[in-house]
Amino acid sequence: METAKISKQTKHLGGWGLLVLVGASLLGSVIPLACIISLASTIVTLIGYFRASDELGEPEIKRNIIKAILVVIIGVVILIISSVIITVEIGKEDAYFEDIASSSIVVMLVFWIILLVANWFWYKANVLLSLRTNINLFKTGGLLIFVGTILGIILIGILISMVGSILLIIAWFSVPERTGTV
Repeated sequence: METAKISKQTKHLGGWGLLVLVGASLLGSVIPLACIISLASTIVTLIGYFRASDELGEPEIKRNIIKAILVVIIGVVILIISSVIITVEIGKEDAYFEDIASSSIVVMLVFWIILLVANWFWYKANVLLSLRTNINLFKTGGLLIFVGTILGIILIGILISMVGSILLIIAWFSVPERTGTV
């Protein structure tokens, strides 16, 4: 298959968006506005993926990213509702520590499973991007992020996901640019 090219703007949206996201994640405890920077860079990265999907004529990339976003949103809503319920339970006089602790563990496990599903869709989108651009770093980076999510429960996954993110940044900046108009 011939190597597909994307516009310079799309390449920069994906690459710089991820780079800033990784940087904001690393500096989250130092920079007060890291959450806002992370959200903005996530949006920029998603726009890069959406544009790449359109430019490469591969709508499945966009579909997988949308599925990942929806799964994460559902997960966050479940996490918030569960946290409110647990907080209310803590305030009751007859609350038992064991019940609250076990409920918290169940909520964390459910959220972890939701992240696994979301990152599976993220991986699938990166596999398609890899196939269309002939840059295997997309596939490898996506896989490392997925494996990092699996191993995140024992904390080594955070490091593996970080390496996957760095590979995705390199992949984005390695995509050949289209010449001519956007």
